[in-house]
Amino acid sequence: MGLNPLPDMELYWSSDRFYNNPEISDVFPITRFKKITENLHLRNNAEEPSRSSPNHDKLYKLRTLINTLNDVFQKQTSNSSRQSIDECMIKFKGRSCLKQYMPKKPVKRGFKIWARCDAVTGYLFQFEVYAGKGDSTENEGLGYNVVWRLSQNVPPNTLLAFDNFFTGCNLMDDLFANDIYAVGTVRLNRIDLPDAITKNDRAHKLNKNEFAALTAGPISVIKWVDSRAVTILTTAHDPKDTMFVKRTQKDGTRKDTLIPTAIASYTLNMGGVDHFDHFRSSYPINRKSRKFWMRLFFFMLDASVINAYITYTTIHPTTVHLHRDFRLKLARALIDGYTAKTRTSVPFKNKKGGNFGVPDEIRLRNVGEHLPTKDISYKRCRFCSTKAKEKRTNIKCCKCDIALCAQECFKKFHVIEARHDI
Repeated sequence: MGLNPLPDMELYWSSDRFYNNPEISDVFPITRFKKITENLHLRNNAEEPSRSSPNHDKLYKLRTLINTLNDVFQKQTSNSSRQSIDECMIKFKGRSCLKQYMPKKPVKRGFKIWARCDAVTGYLFQFEVYAGKGDSTENEGLGYNVVWRLSQNVPPNTLLAFDNFFTGCNLMDDLFANDIYAVGTVRLNRIDLPDAITKNDRAHKLNKNEFAALTAGPISVIKWVDSRAVTILTTAHDPKDTMFVKRTQKDGTRKDTLIPTAIASYTLNMGGVDHFDHFRSSYPINRKSRKFWMRLFFFMLDASVINAYITYTTIHPTTVHLHRDFRLKLARALIDGYTAKTRTSVPFKNKKGGNFGVPDEIRLRNVGEHLPTKDISYKRCRFCSTKAKEKRTNIKCCKCDIALCAQECFKKFHVIEARHDI
């Protein structure tokens, strides 16, 4: 459904061929699909702890699946030496204590996800659902705790990149003590920053494309002026190292610009979560639901497909594999051999009260091209058959693709005055 999005779920089973998708409607009836989604559960609700219990978990319904996927995602591929940590949003406008409001973000209302991804491919190694202020401890801030939890399974000598929401001197020191290198932009109003950084007069007087650096233990602070001042904390780079990069000027020309290596490394490695988000927005499985946890379930289903695609392209690097083609092959492999035993179409409602199963723009268009043909089996006549008196025929209209009695029903069905009172 992510490859062929429609505004209403029922339209995939519509008799109108403009909407109908046989790849979906032929697998099982719409009633069965609804029953499956209505009764889908990931844990036993009867065992859920009460809100007053110390074991209460806002994500109880999803906790087992979250833990399982995090474990599988990290075991199914080798860890990259360059990873990034950032947030992504799941759109949700319903009622939930987990919903966040972020007016400056593209997705203003929804669930916030903390994610650790491969900086190059966007592979999702680990994620957390933000459940509110209770996630942070008294000693350290939220940003520190998020990075610290997500980095517990990161192998030594890995470079982590994150933005100024997370970066702090205490975090950089603790990561370095665990043999994990880090680079990230930093806010100058951080409490744990030394005065030598925040009150450096020379750094405040820099001209464009100039930079100043300061080192304290394993941490280097680099301030570089582009269109505005950017301050970086790093434990992975020599603050004096520089490199030339191509930068686009106002007139459209590209010019070699000398910048600190740490700045270039941060720019190169920070986009892993954005890359994952780009995959997720291309063919989203996400559907509207009143159950808050269903949106999170769809996110995890999407993440599983994306990680499978990235793993597949990594194993077969010499062949070009499009994301949409991979999803199509995956869907067909999952439904291979299954078929609906009963009619799956949602009948089209005629405005006069009848139920023909074919919209007027097809039923009444180019009537001369609507010819009777023989079908391989006998089916109920769409015009005259009722529950009280069933009539079957092996004649059907080649355009409307429905069964009609060859004598009177075929003619009456294709005129404007036709009406089937039920």
